[in-house]
Amino acid sequence: MAKLLKGIAPALITPFRAEGEGVDVDVVDQLVKFHLDAGVHGFYLCGNTGEGFNASVQERKDMTAAVMAAMERYGKKIPVIVMVAALDINDAIALAKHAESVGADAISSVVPIDKPNDLDAAVTFWKALGEATSLPLYVYWIANTADKKADATTFLNAMKAVPNFKGFKFTDTNFYMFEQLMTKSEGALNGVTGPDEMMGAGLFMGSDGAIGSTYNIHPKLAVRIYEAFQTGDIKTAMALQKDMNKTIEILIRHCKCSEKGTNIVAGIKCVYRRKYGLAVNYAKPATALTFSEAEEEALMAELEGCTVE
Repeated sequence: MAKLLKGIAPALITPFRAEGEGVDVDVVDQLVKFHLDAGVHGFYLCGNTGEGFNASVQERKDMTAAVMAAMERYGKKIPVIVMVAALDINDAIALAKHAESVGADAISSVVPIDKPNDLDAAVTFWKALGEATSLPLYVYWIANTADKKADATTFLNAMKAVPNFKGFKFTDTNFYMFEQLMTKSEGALNGVTGPDEMMGAGLFMGSDGAIGSTYNIHPKLAVRIYEAFQTGDIKTAMALQKDMNKTIEILIRHCKCSEKGTNIVAGIKCVYRRKYGLAVNYAKPATALTFSEAEEEALMAELEGCTVE
């Protein structure tokens, strides 16, 4: 079976307008060109890094439409997966239908926000989304919301009820579970890993690629790791992963991600603005902390010795 995503897909940030509401579509255009030039293999939109849960339905639609329009403008088509989950299933279905209408390649969803750790509830939610469009559905597997009672066989059997289930984004460090999902699905699923700091480990366990937050700011490095692994140059892939992890450690520490994971969006947007000159504005207050000028300068100073490209 042909798999939609093979390679590196940034979990793209959403550039909101300076006044705080609405998506700056001109900056979206610049972001898309930046990443196409870097050689990434796909985009993942409106997830946690894209602030989907803190954006309005209209903002999420505008972001998806702007990315698709930018790719058409630059004449290069790579897979676009849109995270459509919402507290209200009707909003999620509306987002899924919109993604299909503007030419996105797949939709994705976490478990129901109000029913974590419940496979039956998740299957019911995903079934409704799978029935809403003809697009492939990718489960967004997150460690702390997955049903811990379900092993790989139980999960895959339950997912037989979900139309168009074709893959998953695995944001979990239990790579034994990841390998079991890939092995027991016998090549039928497009499995990609989420933890950026363990991309190489995911590839070793059979991942088709990686979707990640920090690929926003070092997309070329991420692509180099993937390409080194694909050519069998494991030594180079390991060395490059260590380079990437140096940057990730600095981001985690400065952004206080131990307090809130999505705080990393503040650091990513800082790097976009200060290193690449892209006016991506700031993270919404509900998403991440707000850096002072001095805190941004301290982050950028420490990143000076890192491979950020």
